[in-house]
Amino acid sequence: MEVESFDTVEAAGEAIARAMVAADARVVHWQTQVKPGDCFMTDPGEGFPVFGEVLEGYPEGRMQHYRFCRCFSVACPEGELGDVHVSTIVCLVSRGLFERLKEQGWQV
Repeated sequence: MEVESFDTVEAAGEAIARAMVAADARVVHWQTQVKPGDCFMTDPGEGFPVFGEVLEGYPEGRMQHYRFCRCFSVACPEGELGDVHVSTIVCLVSRGLFERLKEQGWQV
């Protein structure tokens, strides 16, 4: 994990805006189709995958590539609400596989 510090709120805002543009540039077509009800996997690079369920999307605009989700992993088996940028979604998983993984405590 990288930590970055800023001297001003404006500088932090500019860095966030640049990061959003860069993330949007990494989006491939199938990721734009991820919708509420879909289940997915991400790999945050922490040594274990994170699985999520999309709860809702956002309208067109600067948040168009974000999805509001509940995500689960061996580190957070009870789940956590938050936004996921679709460029971080590695693949979609079936509802059946998602439920089996849930029963197994997200152990792959």
